[in-house]
Amino acid sequence: MDELGLTQLGLVSALNRQYLTKYHQKDVSRWLNTGNRTTSGVIGFPKYETMAILADFFGVDVGYLTGETDERSFNLQHTCDYLSLDGSAISALRKWVREGAGSTTDDNSMHSYRADTLNELFSSPEFGSMAAKLLTLHEMSTIWRTNPERFSSLMASLASDSDLPDDLTFQLILGAFYGMASESFSALLRSAYPIPSEQQFEQLIVSHET
Repeated sequence: MDELGLTQLGLVSALNRQYLTKYHQKDVSRWLNTGNRTTSGVIGFPKYETMAILADFFGVDVGYLTGETDERSFNLQHTCDYLSLDGSAISALRKWVREGAGSTTDDNSMHSYRADTLNELFSSPEFGSMAAKLLTLHEMSTIWRTNPERFSSLMASLASDSDLPDDLTFQLILGAFYGMASESFSALLRSAYPIPSEQQFEQLIVSHET
């Protein structure tokens, strides 16, 4: 409800309009209090027909509403389990790929083009090397955010053989981590999305002129 900016009355109005139902605000209030204990006992789930309508309206599986899965759908849950990624990461990729998707040929072509863009990136032989550099950056960032003292000790250890001032040495070390990741990312982009080299481009110009 919060994501859609709906109040209880707004949800009732939307459901009744879209599904020709006759819900009232008290129904929504009861749904939101499912599992709570009252003087009459524990408030149970709505009947399955109502759950199915709510699931369809919010674009989730019934299992998400009942707590069987933490993700919006079982398909998403299975994908998360298979890739060991969070639902938010999978959803972000899917949202980008399907952005602007519609029923026209142009929409479908753009959908396929966006999917191919990511396919080329993740299937590149350079992806593993780049990911390894990102792993190092993530590890350093995590240490810094969760244990600053350990991070400081680690930096001091890495800088122990340097004759430069500590602050400058730290900057050089951190810059090197980002530099290696940036270099690997550039190699990945060149591998995934090759374009003509300078020599090949010159040959293209010559061929075009002749």
